[in-house]
Amino acid sequence: MTGATGYLGTVLVKTLHDAGYPVTSLAIPGDDVSYIAPYSEIRYADVCDAKALEREATGFDIIVHLAGIVEISTRNRAKMRRVNIGGTVNVAELCRKHGMKMIYCSSVHAIPCLSDDETMSEISDFDADKIKGLYGKTKAEATKRILEMTHDGLDAMVAYPSGIIGPNERRRSNIGQLIVDFLCGGLTAYLDGQYNFVDVRDVAAGILGMIENWASGEGYILSGHVVSVEQLLREIAGASGHKMLRVKLPYWFIYGVSYLAELYYFILRKKPLFTHYSIQTLRSNCNFSNRKARERIGFTPRPLQESLSEMTQWIMTHFITKRKGKYIPLLPPVP
Repeated sequence: MTGATGYLGTVLVKTLHDAGYPVTSLAIPGDDVSYIAPYSEIRYADVCDAKALEREATGFDIIVHLAGIVEISTRNRAKMRRVNIGGTVNVAELCRKHGMKMIYCSSVHAIPCLSDDETMSEISDFDADKIKGLYGKTKAEATKRILEMTHDGLDAMVAYPSGIIGPNERRRSNIGQLIVDFLCGGLTAYLDGQYNFVDVRDVAAGILGMIENWASGEGYILSGHVVSVEQLLREIAGASGHKMLRVKLPYWFIYGVSYLAELYYFILRKKPLFTHYSIQTLRSNCNFSNRKARERIGFTPRPLQESLSEMTQWIMTHFITKRKGKYIPLLPPVP
């Protein structure tokens, strides 16, 4: 498995181990592997290094490719393309050459957005020009390459998770950072908008379901529940005992200053909560159907409240401390 030390990776390693599968995790030298070492063999290689992959990632039945850069800002443009597209193609070519199956973890961001009254489901034709945002474009281009290769000898499937939430993150995700800022006073207002979120444990279970119900060339949307920003914060407030924010900023104001948001977070060396792209995303259609995954691989997303409650408790335990009655970030924000 590539990307085994990431948010989804650490959960999936244990999920596969607990299901009785022998797991080998591919990490980058210097990665913290302490969370996955009890459940898998560890090898080291960068997905952008084809020779290292040839040396360390052959001889397996299935490679689950999770490695990628998830970024809502426009920083690291070249690196994002190199990893998300180039690294994915390297893994796919390796699998095709050595007759290994492949599961590629794409994203719902790779699927073109439809009008608000429509529901989005799995597609087979991907076009990066129809996608907004650099991250989604790289995922669309990589997915297109993978599906094209399935017509030329690659035995592969594709997973399309929506926004991932839940406990067990080791480095703060964007939602993890939102919880930290909300509880520690760094967030004083919120905006209109909504998105589709799914529990990390359910995505891991969905990928396990794909392995156990193999169908080459198939893809499955692993989506959860549509939740508004206000509902998200109210759930976090309820789980933590924190007061709900009172101020809601109008969309036109947030949209107008969003072009400066990345510069603001860059100067503060903080993981960005909102960027021009993410604000657009919060106002776009996020009705992704998981019907196919439910029917064919037994995908069953748990209640949103359970995910947010357990995620909030996790963040409070691992990323926040309390001093003199106030919450304080335990670790500096991830840049």
